[in-house]
Amino acid sequence: MMKIKRKKILWIRLLVYSLAMGAGTFLVHQKWDEQARATFKTALLQELQKRDTLSIPYISNWTAISALEEVNPGVVEIALDSGKRKYEIPCFKFENSLVKGGIQRGLLTALLDESPLDADSLYGTWNKLLKESDIFLKTHTRITVWDFQEQPSSAFSKNVQKFSQTDSLLSYYMGFRCEVEATGYASCEWWWLLSDWRLLAIGGVCAGIELLFFIFGKMYCYRKKRQPEEVEQEGLPVIVVTAEQSPVYQLGEHTFFDAERMELIKEEQVVKLTPQTAVLLEKFLQAEGHTLSTSLISETLWPNGSGSQERIHTLIRRLRKSLGELTALQIKFKNDSYHLIIPHFIEKNALTNA
Repeated sequence: MMKIKRKKILWIRLLVYSLAMGAGTFLVHQKWDEQARATFKTALLQELQKRDTLSIPYISNWTAISALEEVNPGVVEIALDSGKRKYEIPCFKFENSLVKGGIQRGLLTALLDESPLDADSLYGTWNKLLKESDIFLKTHTRITVWDFQEQPSSAFSKNVQKFSQTDSLLSYYMGFRCEVEATGYASCEWWWLLSDWRLLAIGGVCAGIELLFFIFGKMYCYRKKRQPEEVEQEGLPVIVVTAEQSPVYQLGEHTFFDAERMELIKEEQVVKLTPQTAVLLEKFLQAEGHTLSTSLISETLWPNGSGSQERIHTLIRRLRKSLGELTALQIKFKNDSYHLIIPHFIEKNALTNA
């Protein structure tokens, strides 16, 4: 029963540790994704700021600073050589636009037409920022541009073949028509997350708790092991009976041994003993110091000389098993003798007549 209980406690602890590490891994992954999105936007702004010194017909020394948000215009009109043409701006593009002011978006169109974004350069800037933040991710970038005929063309950074659409973190849109899309992709192996200090802290706490369980378990086993020895030194009284009596011994609180019926009884629980184990238990209870030598056990139970160490060991094992079901009594072997270790609550007057 005790072993089963310990196994349940162990499985519960393992389940708690697994849930704690699983929840920690999920939260750390979410945090890394959040920081990766923030650094991607920073990297994109840094790439645009490299173009501050470019001269275009109606812009000079422009700084990429987000303007105040404006309401999505929905449709914008541009004059082309072939005439005026209207372009629809989808809500999701406008909501993820790097800048939302109409003038600023127009300036970005002119700026990126003069000096387009480079996917490899954006990739390098983003990875540098991630390393500075101690975030370990596999990344790549994609730059897509829609021309005036709404036909897209894309450029990718390296390692693109190792990524899937589900690895896409986010996209930002730039230009008057939101015609330039910069997309960041990121993926992560779960064991990389273990380098994060948050997971290291969770692992340390779990290890500390397990260490405390180990220490207290060792202390409990040591005290339990020492307790019978201390009781044995107290010189407990020996229960003596006469032949006229039909002895019933009290072995613990609400626990009795009926020698005549060969039964261990605890409230409504009954464990039936074999004749030999019942005789052996009664001999232990009557013996001085509750100690029987192997020779005495052999002479008592096998007077014809057929007793052997193997038969004695088998009988002791059966008695231990029966006692363990209802009592706290133990049998230990020392100096070629077996000692019945009895808790302190057995008293002389525990003997009654059946």
